[in-house]
Amino acid sequence: MHTLETHNINKMVAKTFTLLVLLVLAGCSLVPHVLYRIDVQQGNVVTDEMVEKLKPGMTKSQVLFVMGSPLIIDAFRDNRWDYVYLFHKRGDLVEQKRLTIFFDGDRLANIENYLQFSKEPVESKPAATSPDKKEDNTEDKESK
Repeated sequence: MHTLETHNINKMVAKTFTLLVLLVLAGCSLVPHVLYRIDVQQGNVVTDEMVEKLKPGMTKSQVLFVMGSPLIIDAFRDNRWDYVYLFHKRGDLVEQKRLTIFFDGDRLANIENYLQFSKEPVESKPAATSPDKKEDNTEDKESK
């Protein structure tokens, strides 16, 4: 009879412990902002001074010297570099920035600057042709 009482007490302790663990886990999920979450910065920090140094016709190595390594280099389109920055404060997206640089061969052709503060995601666009090529095409059409 002594073993039966010990067995029942062990069952009750196991049930109580399980219930306690479940309550603690449920409490954590209901109050997520009470828990401490670190601020996380990801990507490239790009300043206005860096963007001002970029000039059309710069080589890729010159752009690399001014801007640093891009976060994203497309393996299929080596004419596009993306500099992306995300800032999460306590788990919430506070800031998202993107700067896209397009090259024509080895030379800087175009810059898409989305460095304003934004909580909305920045929509990506397909790579555009360089402005020089667009002008050449309009001149060809006018002459025909």
